[in-house]
Amino acid sequence: MTTYFSIDYQKLDNFPNGATGERKVFLPMAKDFRKEECRWLTIGIGGLVAAEEQFHAKYPNCKIYGVEPGNQGSFSKTGKVLTAGVGLEDDGKNKDFKIISLPKVLDEFVHSRLVHYLSIDIESYEMIILQELIGTGKFANENITFCQIDAELHNPKQGGQHELAANINRIKWIIDFLDDSSPYIPVFTVSYLPAHKVTFVNVENSECEKAFKIKSYLEK
Repeated sequence: MTTYFSIDYQKLDNFPNGATGERKVFLPMAKDFRKEECRWLTIGIGGLVAAEEQFHAKYPNCKIYGVEPGNQGSFSKTGKVLTAGVGLEDDGKNKDFKIISLPKVLDEFVHSRLVHYLSIDIESYEMIILQELIGTGKFANENITFCQIDAELHNPKQGGQHELAANINRIKWIIDFLDDSSPYIPVFTVSYLPAHKVTFVNVENSECEKAFKIKSYLEK
């Protein structure tokens, strides 16, 4: 990588998400950005809502959305919830729950393909979806933009993970996701059992720059 990023960890927005040590960490929103334009999307709630509650307390005008087929916790007190899974394509025949394609979720639920914050945790399937955003991926030319991505990367060999992710190597996946064609760079990472958290930032999109002043952190 030829782009360097510098920020004091204490200046990041840090939202703990329960007793496991998990936290969602992002660049802070620019003071002059219209907070009413902000959108947060959680894909995979898993019953945990502490991070979203803290985010809402700090940025009360930001619109918050969540997608979860199972345990939604008290998410509906903080944002809008869609009961479904997210996939590469629609699948109404899934025996456990309805699956809706990512573009359709953005168009019909979030009502925008520009999302300032994405938090994604769907049992290793997050790596399959995110890879389709870059390079020659299925969604690379769909005008979908996530300014910041909080990704919980699971060990595909761990029990309960998505079968299609069984052969993914997390280290290789991260390297591939940071390919030259990718607009993303990592700005924060932490391991905690049994997952690895990474925050990726889009350094190319002008709307993301307006919201987070990303260039002010680069190559210091």
